[in-house]
Amino acid sequence: NLSDLSLLRIVRMVKLLRISRMARLMRGLPELFILLKGLRAAARSVALFWVLWWILIYVYALVFRLITDEPSVHFGTVPDAMNSLLLDGILPSHSNFVNAITKENFVYWPLVLSFIAIAYVLLMNMLVGVLVEVVQAIAVTEKEGITVSGLATDLRTVMAAQGVTFDKGLNKESVENLICEPDFVHVIEMAGADVLTLADMIHVFFEDQGDEDGNVTFEDFVETILNLRGTNPAKVKDVKSQLRAIKVAVKETEVAIRGALFDEINDLRTVLHQHVTDLRDDSRAQTLTSDDDFGAYGGSSFATGLMFN
Repeated sequence: NLSDLSLLRIVRMVKLLRISRMARLMRGLPELFILLKGLRAAARSVALFWVLWWILIYVYALVFRLITDEPSVHFGTVPDAMNSLLLDGILPSHSNFVNAITKENFVYWPLVLSFIAIAYVLLMNMLVGVLVEVVQAIAVTEKEGITVSGLATDLRTVMAAQGVTFDKGLNKESVENLICEPDFVHVIEMAGADVLTLADMIHVFFEDQGDEDGNVTFEDFVETILNLRGTNPAKVKDVKSQLRAIKVAVKETEVAIRGALFDEINDLRTVLHQHVTDLRDDSRAQTLTSDDDFGAYGGSSFATGLMFN
């Protein structure tokens, strides 16, 4: 009994060792783990595909068997017709190999077909898909590199023509002046970015990327232009930047509206004060005129009384 227990412990240790080796293999080759998870995720779809495949083969085998009157090598029976459609029609490169093995033992037929289906059809198509994805990723990376290099070269040319230096960085005033230049606008539009969006985002850009002197590097400026392309997917950072831009725009609009209101109120106050002053002057003038008239009327009345007396 003790020897049996020690043997079971050894077997368990061997299993744990194998599991640890598999775990190390998965850690060292994460792509293999991804492919296995992909096979697991696509298992249902692949199974439905095989079912549909066999139904199609069976239906066409029946059709060929019904329209074949004379004895035929390929369509003598329904199983022969299905075998011919599968091997000679779908997998012609493996037909001779499968037929030769099947003649030795019929049990080899499903085993060989399962091997061909998994190793040739499934895994080779996955390999094609992986290669296409890798080539597409490389193409996108190379295209992005060419775009960045071309944009940087064109921006340096435009800045050199306008006399803008960026050795110590770019300041906000120089960027605002560049936005008004047609050549700069053309370069930005060729890169796929929006100039108006860049003009609206200048405050946020210099607030986030600016140093102590308020300058930004040329590389950060190029990256900002590339991030403003319409083909880029929206990110949380973009949403935050948009909210900041909206806040800055609302604040500037509020300041402008307040300034306009204060100016209007001051103008209205000045006009009202002038009207009040004019009214006061008119009132004083009318009062003085009435007093003069009353004094003249009183003097003449007094003289008339003296004459009668």
